[in-house]
Amino acid sequence: MARLAAFLLLAVAGAVQAQTHVLRYEPPANVFRSSLGPGESYSFNGANAQVHVYPFRAFGGDIAQAFQRTLLRDWISPMDQEENVAGAPRLQRSAIPGADLVLAASFNESRVGLARPHLRMLIVAGNEATLVDASAGTPQSWQQVVPALNRMAGTMRVEAARAPAPLSAEAARGIAGLYQGIKPKYMATMVNVIGSGYYQNALHFYLFSGDGRVYRAYDKLEAPGGRFDFDAAERRDATNAGRYTVDGGKLVITLNRESPEKIVTEVPKDGRLVIYSIPYQRQ
Repeated sequence: MARLAAFLLLAVAGAVQAQTHVLRYEPPANVFRSSLGPGESYSFNGANAQVHVYPFRAFGGDIAQAFQRTLLRDWISPMDQEENVAGAPRLQRSAIPGADLVLAASFNESRVGLARPHLRMLIVAGNEATLVDASAGTPQSWQQVVPALNRMAGTMRVEAARAPAPLSAEAARGIAGLYQGIKPKYMATMVNVIGSGYYQNALHFYLFSGDGRVYRAYDKLEAPGGRFDFDAAERRDATNAGRYTVDGGKLVITLNRESPEKIVTEVPKDGRLVIYSIPYQRQ
């Protein structure tokens, strides 16, 4: 496992998307892109394995020390968090152009006595960091997908990101409105055990204002008198509130000021918008 982790690290040639840096990479072949988010998640066809690229987020303190101590487990989506780590993780540093620090941990998660291989990479640029997390249900699946993970890593590169263009009135008129779709929603159970939750399809909405604000929510959106209070929504639920613009013909959405999530997708066409592979229809 340590040899495979080292091979993957040596193949990397860049870093991951931040507010000041952007990740360019080609996903592995023969994968299905999940719509769950945050970030970009890929499940392999024909193998019980996946890789998740999380968005950059700001941090405070010694991020390397925190990673070595906790593997930043709380940054991982609830359904993908490891339950038990069998033995001490094997840590390795690497150098990536554009990154200030790259630290990877290879470890086995123990579930009901079965080993689930993991490789988690921390990439730091400035005061922001991201995780690339790969895992498999069995050692056999891990061996099967490591070559594809290495090829993916070999396509990564870091580029400086520029601020997107300001939103024009014309672009806003083509986007403003309420869009409805169906998206899996994580449902926690009454049992306080990691991994005991499940996903259930639910209504999901994106609401775009005419002045560049956006808010997303499951189930329903309350708009008394036909007016939605974006300020109140941002105070109540900052994770799902943000701004949008159109830049280079693409719709650019930035949510969550504290730990920004950036979405770049095609502008709506005939009232249809696609985000994280989920189709939304203007209402």
